[in-house]
Amino acid sequence: MTCLLSFLGVAGKPEIVWFFGRGRGGGGLERLDDLLQDAGALSPQSLLSHASRQNLPGMLRITASSHQHQTVTDSPYAKPNKATKSSPSPQSTLRQPQHHQPTQAPSGKQNQLDSMLGNLQADMSRQGVNTTQKGCCNACDKPIVGQVITALGKTWHPEHFTCNHCNQELGTRNFFERDGHPYCEPDYHNLFSPRCAYCNGPILDKCVTALEKTWHTEHFFCAQCGKQFGEDGFHERDGKPYCRDDYFDMFAPKCGGCNRPIMENYISALNSQWHADCFVCRDCRQPFHGGSFFDHEGLPYCETHYHAKRGSLCAGCHKPITGRCITAMFRKFHPEHFVCAFCLKQLNKGTFKEQNDKPYCHACFDKLFG
Repeated sequence: MTCLLSFLGVAGKPEIVWFFGRGRGGGGLERLDDLLQDAGALSPQSLLSHASRQNLPGMLRITASSHQHQTVTDSPYAKPNKATKSSPSPQSTLRQPQHHQPTQAPSGKQNQLDSMLGNLQADMSRQGVNTTQKGCCNACDKPIVGQVITALGKTWHPEHFTCNHCNQELGTRNFFERDGHPYCEPDYHNLFSPRCAYCNGPILDKCVTALEKTWHTEHFFCAQCGKQFGEDGFHERDGKPYCRDDYFDMFAPKCGGCNRPIMENYISALNSQWHADCFVCRDCRQPFHGGSFFDHEGLPYCETHYHAKRGSLCAGCHKPITGRCITAMFRKFHPEHFVCAFCLKQLNKGTFKEQNDKPYCHACFDKLFG
């Protein structure tokens, strides 16, 4: 009888299926089934992983699949790794793996099983099929025969190469390494990628670093108008970025003259800030010479218009009165400018006559109007 041994199963629990047919083979293989049932401690994975039976009598044939690779692009925060998945080919050399057994005296049935397995291996060798294991799985520490995942410098059963966080099989998908452990791409970015200060989502590609925070490039914009920043950069207030226009409009001091934001040099006067070209006389709009000005009701004036506002301009010469003055006809005069409108002699208060809002001495008044 020729024996075909195949493993069928999932989740690390294969099932042993025996097929018998006519052909050459070692004697006593009919007893191997009973011996394997009694010696259940030996894992079926230590024999073969994948095999299929053909109609040819006495021939064991192993199917194989092509090699698969994963290709990923670089990331600025983590570089994806490549896992190589391979399968045994018809020319692959397979051998029975060695198992670490507890130190104890082997039983009689185990000795018989070892003998039967040796005979089976010899029969398969005569058929042109040799067996060899591909190392031990890094996850379960059991031999790997059949498909194998090679990643992170280690070998894995395909079903045991899983994300360290969600335990989903990685297969040939992109994966990322952290502290020697593999992670699927979503979990890696959720766990380890920097977070955007605006949306709190992981940053997978380009990143803006500002205000001691990280941002998606599309999420770094003015906190007021929502526009992204150009060459002018941004201004910070209370930990938020603002464009130049909104920052000055919201937070810059306002000019005491035009009430617009002051963005550059300014003049500080009268408890306010002023644009340089706005700090002028409120009446004539002329700048102040020598930096001196007069304050009237909180506004700056030149000397002439300051006295005009206060009513302290001489009605005769229309210049400010800074010393003694004469008040007459509801106006003020320098003493030397309070004169008769006809003879131009200086008048004294109480010694003049008024006609048509003009002062006259008594002699001229009598001559002209007497």
